[in-house]
Amino acid sequence: MTHVSLKEYEAAKAEIIGGVHYEEKSTLEGSVIRKTYTTEENGVFYEVNDGGRVEFWSDKHPESRIYDENERANSPAAETIAPAAELPDYGDSLAEKIRTTTQDFSKLTDFEKFVLDNGYKYKTEMSLKAGYDRAWKARHGIMLTAEEFAAECRPLYVSEAEYQPTETTAEVYDILSALVREEKLTPGDVFGYAAHKWCLKNPEAIIAYQVDPYRESPIHRKWAVNNCSEEITEEAARVKVCEEFGFEASRVKIIGTPYYDATDWNFIRFDCAGWAWLMANGGIQSVCH
Repeated sequence: MTHVSLKEYEAAKAEIIGGVHYEEKSTLEGSVIRKTYTTEENGVFYEVNDGGRVEFWSDKHPESRIYDENERANSPAAETIAPAAELPDYGDSLAEKIRTTTQDFSKLTDFEKFVLDNGYKYKTEMSLKAGYDRAWKARHGIMLTAEEFAAECRPLYVSEAEYQPTETTAEVYDILSALVREEKLTPGDVFGYAAHKWCLKNPEAIIAYQVDPYRESPIHRKWAVNNCSEEITEEAARVKVCEEFGFEASRVKIIGTPYYDATDWNFIRFDCAGWAWLMANGGIQSVCH
């Protein structure tokens, strides 16, 4: 099977979907993502992504070809080839194209909506595609891999070429993975920690409490997991819960480390008059002992 460059792969896809409306569909089989891009004018473009090895073909060109991102990354000439093969600001350009060519925005595909909301984050088609795949997995309840989580954690001010995940990023992923296994978080929640950069510098802040103790049975109760890493003093926390919910300060005992960044972003565990409470992101819940 013929192996091709990134430029040839992009050209083959652009021949089918470039400048026309298309419908994208995705399915996941194990770690393999299968996609089709269907157009009225040019038929269908097919691709199967297995860990960066992309097999693709189309109705116009039914012979399968391979673009392997892993081969490109391991090539001795990769550093010199990459700048020529990658299109700068691809996400911005594609978002602008969608804005100017779309006649009915109610018919946008999920991919087009993603590009409009997030295209500015990605300079290349491959990075945009990888970002969409991560978001797609999160929407469908599929856990990100450690590598995908780290990629989603990249700050916008750091280029993709310069980005190096920190040790705490891996530690946060391990903590979140354990919470998913314990059914205290969902895979979609894990994506949120990466996308919003929650607790990435302070893994110790990721703590969980079971709330709603008066539900019929433990299975109907739920878990509250912290996503705020801004620590405050116990005295400041006491003031916050009393101001927000009218507790008497002398009877409030702060439990553990309190976290507060804003009125709708906080996590403060406290006891008052024999009752256990949790102030979380502006709301208050009773806590199971």
